[in-house]
Amino acid sequence: MNLYEFNSILSIDDRAQAVWDEGQFISSRLDGVYRVCLYYMGNFFAEVWVSSCNSDGSICHVRAFKSRRLLEPYLSPIDLSTLF
Repeated sequence: MNLYEFNSILSIDDRAQAVWDEGQFISSRLDGVYRVCLYYMGNFFAEVWVSSCNSDGSICHVRAFKSRRLLEPYLSPIDLSTLF
């Protein structure tokens, strides 16, 4: 799956399922009331935003990107060199 195909999936649940099926977990971080999990999808990255306010851990947002700027919150604690 490429970035365009991923972004054309309209349902948040379907995007999350694509991440679970095809993604490689890299790291997670806290951002306010959200736990944000980063996955490598082969030729792009995906973030899954999970609310820590809800006891069911509901997914609030799933986004895909290639931007290095969006990786900055993760870069200091992990080594991405093994992915390329």
